[in-house]
This record gives sequence, structure tokens and C-alpha cells, in this order.
Amino acid sequence: GEPAPESNFIVQKLYAYTDGRSNDILFRILESKRKEADLRLGWEGASLISDAGISDPSIEKVVHTLREDGVAVIPARLKKETVQNLYDLALSSPLNTMTFGPLATDHAPGTQSTIPVAETGTSNGFDPSQPRCSVYTVPRSLLLENQNVQSLLCDPYLLAVATRYLGVFPVITKPDMWWDTEFVPAGLRPRPFHTDSGCLRWLKIGVNLTDTTLESPHFVYVKGSHKPNKSTRSLTRLLASRMNLSDKEVGKVCPDKIVHITAPAGSITLTDTRGIHKGELSARGHRLILYFGLEGSAFNNIDLPVPLNKVGSELGKAMSARPFSYQFFRATH
Repeated sequence: GEPAPESNFIVQKLYAYTDGRSNDILFRILESKRKEADLRLGWEGASLISDAGISDPSIEKVVHTLREDGVAVIPARLKKETVQNLYDLALSSPLNTMTFGPLATDHAPGTQSTIPVAETGTSNGFDPSQPRCSVYTVPRSLLLENQNVQSLLCDPYLLAVATRYLGVFPVITKPDMWWDTEFVPAGLRPRPFHTDSGCLRWLKIGVNLTDTTLESPHFVYVKGSHKPNKSTRSLTRLLASRMNLSDKEVGKVCPDKIVHITAPAGSITLTDTRGIHKGELSARGHRLILYFGLEGSAFNNIDLPVPLNKVGSELGKAMSARPFSYQFFRATH
């Protein structure tokens, strides 16, 4: 019932050697019996993003953009009350903290795949005007009790986009919400580019809860790199021997395809992170972001189900109607 320890390594190397084709072939084999291009929820669900839900005509436009570019931004549609509720939760909750350390002297900027961590701890809330740590994370157990977070995990609009894009009803994976701050040592920026690995095909959902700028922490993506193509093939092949790419390498091959995603609070970024991307650290300012996954399968996932002490009616109906898709969540009552 669990993947072999080497499976993720093998998936990564096959992806690099085949320019991503291995993921698509394995996905077709494993998920062919689940193919479901048209969404049938199995329950009556309300959307936080669109009153029209799965009938919203903008869904096709978002799916088309994802297929072409690998990344799409849904404009600021979340209600202000929803954004404020999540912002207040991250502002006043007990938080887990992490402080980055200086870069090792033997690494050039933009090439070290892992960020050195100098200290971890806890904080009783967060003051955006006086950050004392690099990252402040809302504990997942607390995050999952929030009704807005639960509603987003079963939002019909997002599920419709993912189903049309992936061809199967997605498997929903665990949410995380955190503050990125400007409390970082000099020399850690720019971050290296990389690709994600795991369940073969997926979408990452990023809910922007603060405005982002080019100077604040933000997402950077190489358009079109999520699918086999000649323009980025030389970069993908480099990942056979290492797990990161520098700004210089990517800029030399496809400078016109690098996009910096800046968006207002309440907007949502959907990304196929099989493509080349990175999260850029702050030069100035902070960001609050909520992330979760809508994945094409449960293949290669070693996570155990997360217990839910409080399950709202919407999420409860979704879990009952689609147990396979919500297999990483477990109601305790």
C-alpha cells in the first residue's frame, strides 16, 4: 500500500530523460478506468468562487490557458469576508515558525536547492510590521477546522477545472497556509528553478490572501514547460543529473517564457508544477498564501489520512460522495 523508497527518484529521472512523456504514459495506464472528462459532483455544492459553480463559462477559458501555458490566474473573485476570515486566522493563531540561515559559501546564488534553516519555533500570532522569522505557518490541524478552507477543498468551480484539465475527478491533498516575510539573509535570492514530482499529473491551487508584487514573495513559472516541447527540452534534460536550474540557465534558453505571477488578494493561481517554476523570496514585503493540491491520482503518495475533528456539511457530503478523492482526510466522529 506504500510506494517503494526509490519510486520518486525513478519518476523524477524518467521525467527528465523522456521530457515528461513518461508521466503521461504512466498516468494513462493507471487512471484509464477512472477517466471522467465531464464533472459529476455526486452532491449539491456551493462555490466560494462562482455563483454559477460548474456551469460557469469561464471554466473552459481557464482550462484552455492551463493546457497552453501550464499556469492560469482566476481574478479576485473570493468574497472579501472569506479573505478577511483567513487573514485573521493567520494573524492571531498560534503559528509554527522557521528562520532561514545564510547561504553556504561554496554555492552560487540561485543554485542551492534547499534553503538552510537556522531555527524553528512557535509564535503567538504574527505582526506583519515586525517579522522576526522567515516563515510563519498555521498548524494544519487548526487550518482544517476553518469552514472556508473546508469549502475550498470541495469547491465545485475548482473541481470542475481540475476534472476538465486532468480528465479524471481529482484527489484532494492537504492544505497549508503560511506567511513568507522579508526576514531572510542576503544572498538567498534568486531561488533556483525546479520541477515537482509525485503523482504524475496534478494542479497546485494557490489562494492569494495578500497582494503580491515583484518585490514581495511571488511565484515564477516558465510558460509551456509543463508539456514536452523543443524550447525547454534542454532544461528538462539537465534535471536528469540534478534537481535545480539557475536563473542564468533558464534565462539563456527561454527568457521570453519566464512569467512572474503577481496578483491581488482574493485571486487564485492554478499551476501544473510539472513545469519549471520557483517560489521567489522577498526583497521587500510579505505574503500570505494558502496552497493545496488537486491531483490526478494517489500514485506515489506516502501521506497518511489527516484526522478532521470538525467536518462541515459541504465537505462531509463531498467525502461521502467521493471517498477515493478524499482518501487523505478522515472524520474522527
